[in-house]
Amino acid sequence: PHTLRTLGLTDEATAELTMLVGFDQDLAGEANRTSNRIRGLLTQFHPSLERVLGSRLDHPAVTWLLERHGSPQALRKAGRRKLVEVVRPRAPRMAERLVDDIFT
Repeated sequence: PHTLRTLGLTDEATAELTMLVGFDQDLAGEANRTSNRIRGLLTQFHPSLERVLGSRLDHPAVTWLLERHGSPQALRKAGRRKLVEVVRPRAPRMAERLVDDIFT
């Protein structure tokens, strides 16, 4: 607390902070819209896959998996063992559980 000092908010500082906060809000909104769109497409084409992956869409391993194997048929074709091998570096603790949930 002794190192904190009061900032006098000038119009310039207020404008800069408002711009930064607005930019951050735009990015958060875009991320939310994207995940909702993916969730909607999964619900439309394969509802059971959406139930498995929907709550995990923000995890990098899940988005990577959807990028590489975008359909249930492609996931099935890749097989359990291969999916676990490629997901493990991105999600070491949940790789097997995630793949088991997908195939269940």
